[in-house]
Amino acid sequence: MFMIKFKKVDSQTDKRFYRRVQFVFIIMPLGKFFKATNVVWSLVIMVLLNNQASNSEHSVSTFIKNGVIWNDTDGQSIQAHATGILIDPHDNSYWWYGESLKTANLSDHGINCYHSTDLLTWTNMGQVLGQQQVSIQGQPGPYVIERPKVLWNSVTERFVMWFHLDSSSYSYRYVGIAISPVPNGVFTFIHAFQPDGIPSLDMNLYEDKRNGSVRGAYLVRSCNNQYVGISRLTDDYLNTTGLTSTINEPREGHAIFHRNNNYYMMTSHLTGWMPNPAELFISNADSLQDARWISLGNPTNSVTTFNTQSTFVLPFPSTKQPGTQFYIYMGDRWNYPALLSASYVWLPYKFHSDTNVTLEWQDQWSLSDY
Repeated sequence: MFMIKFKKVDSQTDKRFYRRVQFVFIIMPLGKFFKATNVVWSLVIMVLLNNQASNSEHSVSTFIKNGVIWNDTDGQSIQAHATGILIDPHDNSYWWYGESLKTANLSDHGINCYHSTDLLTWTNMGQVLGQQQVSIQGQPGPYVIERPKVLWNSVTERFVMWFHLDSSSYSYRYVGIAISPVPNGVFTFIHAFQPDGIPSLDMNLYEDKRNGSVRGAYLVRSCNNQYVGISRLTDDYLNTTGLTSTINEPREGHAIFHRNNNYYMMTSHLTGWMPNPAELFISNADSLQDARWISLGNPTNSVTTFNTQSTFVLPFPSTKQPGTQFYIYMGDRWNYPALLSASYVWLPYKFHSDTNVTLEWQDQWSLSDY
């Protein structure tokens, strides 16, 4: 009698494969089961089914699906919270930097990096900055490492990372800076400080780039949780040169972008991990050196901003209108107190006019629709 002996299977992948093998042999005509040709064909079908199962497990949707766990190309959940996206200056691919899994143990916290060419399929590049890379004399860790953002500096030819660096009690109120010759690190820690001598918490970076030319780079942050401060960076992106613009209200989750000769800044209020109404600001200044900001209110018409907090806005090439861009809101759904299940929400802004801007909830949407 022809027999096949299967070993014990433990993983879900092996169990799925085992069920497919069982199915192949069950459906074979019993009268022909012992014919060698049928056995060969059965083995071929087994291989095909196994390949199909493997492919389906790692298949990637063409849609951005909101508020669910996103997986990388290895099938593991993406851990890159408080998102910062860098468009690679050499090949226009995407580097996603973010906070690692939000565990209670600060010693585990660091910055992870993922890479994509289409904004849909993300490959895990590993941790690019961890506790072991950060050291502040006289102020031992472990440290709070939050809100990573990375820019390419063409003067020094280095990738420069800024992040909020703090003690577990949030008493330091520093920014940290690290550099690397390559986008996937590991980044080398340079220093930590209070920019312009101002205690700083939530932060973001913005590179003012027009027609391929960089007009300057800026830090925007929550100044001691009392007001929003914007400072121009030094030419090497390693320090600040003084405040250039402020919003005299406490805001965090800042994300600046530029469209139609206007600057926009997406912000959230300060309610800890709990979501709150977003607030969008506009300035028609020529540069962030002299920007004055006007509130456009809450573009989401949701008191919880769809249960998210803003972290980044990404310009993305339009399929519907070639040669133009649309703008993607990127937010964290923290799911407090269940931070281990934190997820992401990305939505396209809709501009009805320069001052009438909305974000509408979509369970899923396609980049090709915009």
